[in-house]
Amino acid sequence: MTPETVEVLMEDIEREDPLDFGMLSIDEHDARCLMANHFCEVDRKLTEGGLDVEARLELMTAIAAHAMVENMLLNVQRLEDRGAGEDVRGWMRRHGMG
Repeated sequence: MTPETVEVLMEDIEREDPLDFGMLSIDEHDARCLMANHFCEVDRKLTEGGLDVEARLELMTAIAAHAMVENMLLNVQRLEDRGAGEDVRGWMRRHGMG
């Protein structure tokens, strides 16, 4: 795993699920580069700490899932700030959450 290969995979994912950088002070390439380097650094440290591939994959999956929950919370907060809070809670109830 290298930052470059991770960036390419991120670009592939973003073609299917594009991110909106329009109003932000960081561009897509810089954001991908920053996160790809970070993930590779985490993987390197885990390897140096003696974790095998399976353990590293499990931990990296947990990190990604945590980031997805954080992203969801930020988006729900944005919707609630726009007055869509009841719609969000209704959607969550319909999908067995909350």
